[in-house]
Formats: sequence, structure tokens, C-alpha cells
Amino acid sequence: MSGTLYGLGVGPGDPDLLTLKAKAILEQVPVLAVPVSQRGEESLALQVVRPFIRPEQKILNLFMPMTHDRAYLERSWDAAAAELLENLSAGQDIAFLTLGDASLYSTYSYLMQRLQKLNPDLKIVTVPGITSFAAAAASLNVPLAVGDEPLAIIPALKDPANLKEYLSLFPNLVLMKVARHYDAIVTVLEEAGVAGQSFLASRCGQPGESFSRDLVAEKGKKQDYLSLIIVKGTTNKGDF
Repeated sequence: MSGTLYGLGVGPGDPDLLTLKAKAILEQVPVLAVPVSQRGEESLALQVVRPFIRPEQKILNLFMPMTHDRAYLERSWDAAAAELLENLSAGQDIAFLTLGDASLYSTYSYLMQRLQKLNPDLKIVTVPGITSFAAAAASLNVPLAVGDEPLAIIPALKDPANLKEYLSLFPNLVLMKVARHYDAIVTVLEEAGVAGQSFLASRCGQPGESFSRDLVAEKGKKQDYLSLIIVKGTTNKGDF
């Protein structure tokens, strides 16, 4: 009988933000699967749950390269799914660990879809986790949205100029992975008159976390890869 695959969102980085359900599963499964972008490195998700794992638990490091080469990514996802299925078919329960929430921009989603095709009868349980932007908003004491306001989550801006359209449509935005185009993004926010009510969060919940309410002062600095911006748009101007 096949084992169960658990997709565990382990939160942004603080072990105290791990859900009780995720902790209970961690303490019972024999195998933990973690994505790594470079061979030989330790997964950030694994570091988060270190206080809760047992020495006898098996660790599967699944190679997930950081690349825009779709064909290469597809091959990596296929290989990882095959390795997971091999262990599941042996009757072992597996917890796949992912930062933040398992259903939001996570490699877990691609693996889950592949496993469902390979074995439609496979039992899969997805456990939600706290997202980095939810944790950042809480640390800043800033609401992500109030009343009937919409909220847009932008995974990564390839062209910061596109931000102008989002700003015209949404009063609240979360901009993920802003490090690469940080200065250009802030320039657009300045031109739109909303830089003053936007917030920068880096490595939220992890060692070295930092927050800034002055995005312009951060221009010209190297931003951490795990950085995001919460934008409070024109309808909220002056509220915070």
C-alpha cells in the first residue's frame, strides 16, 4: 500500500510560525523531502524545521535548479516526482517541505500534479502555511487589505514598467522577489506617489530579517533575494 504525501508549508522562516498540524506530521513521518537549488546545499525549509526532526528520519534532497530553462525544469520535476513515487510505493509517508504556503508559487504544486498523473489513487494531503507577506504585514502592523479592497500578489516583475498598470487597478499589492529590479520598482512607486506608504521586508522570520518604511533610502543597495514590498496604493494614501 502506497504511503501518503504531505505537502507542508513551513511558513516564512520562524519555527514558531509552523502550524500545529505541520508539526504533528513532521514528528510522525519517516521521510522528509526538501527542494535544493544547488547540489550539496541545505534547504531553507529544512533549517526551519530542524528543531522538530528526529535523527532517524530520512532526508530526500530533490534538485530543483533556479533557471528559466523550462525544459530543464520539466526534467528536474519529472526526476523528483519519480524519486518521491519510488519511496511512496514502498509504503513510506513523506512530508515535502516548502517555505511559506504549499499552494502559493511552490515547486510542490508541479510535483503534486505529476504524482497525481502517475498514480491517481495516491493519497495527498496539503497543509497550508503562513506566507512571507502575511508575516511581514504582521511584523509591520500593516493590514494587507481592509473592507472590500482587493489585493494583488505579483510573483516577480520582469519589467518594472508593468507595475504602473497594477497600481491603477489595485489599491494593495504585494511584490515578491523585488531584489533584481529594486531601484526601478521604487522609481515607479515614487512616480505614482505611493512610495511613502510602501514597505520593504527582507528575510522575514529568518536570521538577518529587516524592514524599512523608507524605500527610497534603500535605492542603490544590494537587496536580499528573499525581499518583498507591500504597497498601500492611492486609496489608502496617508493612512499609515
